[in-house]
Amino acid sequence: MGIIDSMFAKWKNPKQGTQQGITPDIQTIEVSSSPQPPSAPQPASAMQRYQELEKELTRSPQVLSNQPVHQPVHQSVHQPVHQPKKSGGFKKFGKRLIWIGILVGIPVGIIYVVNLPYPVIRQPVAKAAPLLLLPSNMAIDANFKQGQSSVEEARQLIEAPTSAADLDRGELKLQTGKTALDAIPAWYIADWADYSRGYYGWGYDWRFTPAGLQAARIKAGQLEAKVFQEKNAQITLTDAEKDITMAKTVFQQAAQPIDKKMAVQNWQGAIDRLAQISPQTMAGRRAQQLVITSTRDLKEVGGLAAGNEKSLSLISAAEGFAKKAAESGRNPPHPSARWSETAKMWQEAIRLLETIPASDVQGYAEAQRQLAEYRASLAEVKVRLQNEQEAVQALDRANQNLANLWASLPKDGKDLNRNRAIGNFSAVNNELEKIKNGTTVYLQAKKVQIEVQNQLKLLQQAQ
Repeated sequence: MGIIDSMFAKWKNPKQGTQQGITPDIQTIEVSSSPQPPSAPQPASAMQRYQELEKELTRSPQVLSNQPVHQPVHQSVHQPVHQPKKSGGFKKFGKRLIWIGILVGIPVGIIYVVNLPYPVIRQPVAKAAPLLLLPSNMAIDANFKQGQSSVEEARQLIEAPTSAADLDRGELKLQTGKTALDAIPAWYIADWADYSRGYYGWGYDWRFTPAGLQAARIKAGQLEAKVFQEKNAQITLTDAEKDITMAKTVFQQAAQPIDKKMAVQNWQGAIDRLAQISPQTMAGRRAQQLVITSTRDLKEVGGLAAGNEKSLSLISAAEGFAKKAAESGRNPPHPSARWSETAKMWQEAIRLLETIPASDVQGYAEAQRQLAEYRASLAEVKVRLQNEQEAVQALDRANQNLANLWASLPKDGKDLNRNRAIGNFSAVNNELEKIKNGTTVYLQAKKVQIEVQNQLKLLQQAQ
């Protein structure tokens, strides 16, 4: 009751508490600069104990006020009262994060372990609690669906392409589908029955089937082979088109039949390669159209000569003989035997050209043009052959006559008939004059002729 009376007395006279140094709204924190040794306990009066109890009672329901806290002047460190509370809040927040990480990490780690690709772990879990395998099965299901959709899109682009861009797009989709299908491990297919039973028991309709995966992989392999065939066919088509264009240009610019023949052969060879491309490919369908147009152009551009291989062959063979004959007649003089062989080769070239029929307009015109050149060359060879033969015969006669003349001269100059001797030497000299330059015996004939002319000078001076 004494405590209660004291409280009522304080309420009635609030100045009393102020006079006694007690302020309910202002809290004074005393910080001593140095610790004081505890004093010896002294007996306290009843009034002092009442005052201490009153202080305790007034501090309990104390409400923070906006008034500053009065501190003694001798305080060396000034800190806000709420600073320790802020540090404690961060610590509590960090501890909460740690506990949240532990609480979340443990189940995540367990799920990660049970979803490892090891049948020893997965099979018991699939039978007891298959829902724990849901993350890996969802990934497999997503790869399966993506693989099927990508392969199907690639099939539509590759099997019925309209351009090369479709093939490129289909190939990209095919690679995406194969990557997704290959991401499904082989062990999962082998143990799929155990996993599927677990899911059926839990009421989950699992759509993945090994048969569907195998069918998708087989289709992807077929499409890959189809892309390979399409690429090879496209390469063959491109090369053949280039060869046809080149052959057409060469044929139009060729001046010699042999060049035209080679151009026609290359042209026809490119058409044959186009015909070999599979019509099941996009390039094959394009090649079939190109075969028709290229054959038509070959007949139109090449004319009758392009369709008459026999005439081109005859012209080519004649050119071969003419080339050999020209090489044989180079760097004269040559003996009669060589000129004779050269003439035979020119004659054979002429004979081949003469067999080309007039029905082959272009071939016949080319043959007639070359016939004029070959006949002129043959005539020149025949002239050289004749000159060689006549020169050899003239030298032989001159040597024979000169030998007879030397044998008929008398040993005594008094008995020499000078006029007759001069006539005989003049006849030999005339025979040597017939030997023309460009023959094999020309130089030899000149030496003999110099001797004969010297002898004529001596005989004429002796008269």
